Amino acid sequence: MFRVAPKSSLAWLLHVANSSRGLGREFYDLKTRLLRRYATFRGHEMQEITKQCWGDKRDEYGDLYGCGPNCRRCGGTGIFDRRWVRLQRWEWGRYVFHVPDGDTRNAPCVVTIFGRIEHRDYGKGSREAELWLYLVTGSLKMLWHALTACSYCSPGWWPMCRLQKVAMWSRMRFSWQKCWCGKWFPTWGRGWRICRKCRKCRSQKPVDDDVPF
Repeated sequence: MFRVAPKSSLAWLLHVANSSRGLGREFYDLKTRLLRRYATFRGHEMQEITKQCWGDKRDEYGDLYGCGPNCRRCGGTGIFDRRWVRLQRWEWGRYVFHVPDGDTRNAPCVVTIFGRIEHRDYGKGSREAELWLYLVTGSLKMLWHALTACSYCSPGWWPMCRLQKVAMWSRMRFSWQKCWCGKWFPTWGRGWRICRKCRKCRSQKPVDDDVPF
């Protein structure tokens, strides 16, 4: 399944795609499979995630504010929640990847990562790399789902992102809807809920003048 592209190319694509936000569970499952097959396991690291307290009062807009010594949400500590995540550390070429391996609310002896792991911002390149990763690994179902998820494409040379725009437009344009009469019909991107025949019958239905509305 993963022999379509060289391992170095897969590592680079995974590295760039992994820096994107809003990735789904399917992507991380694919990431784990790739790492277990090609990467080298280097042990575990502990990550501390701390959430700041925003207080126990709300302003006129409904936003929390007013955290202080008498705050009922955090007891005056300023920390609403704190947990520690056990991460698997994988090395693939010159790239380092982490995979969650359970979390706990008991403080460990040693913490090596504080806060979220910061990734380099590749901009639109992260989305481009994600689509190429699905293609070269043979994950065609994931590729089609990603292609039809959105249609925005910024200026520049992004062939897969531009293909995504065409795929999204085609999906909206040629989507099918089931009419209340039981017939399937193309909506042509106009949001029709009933077929043309039912629309025509509905428009030709006489109006009762006795109805006051």
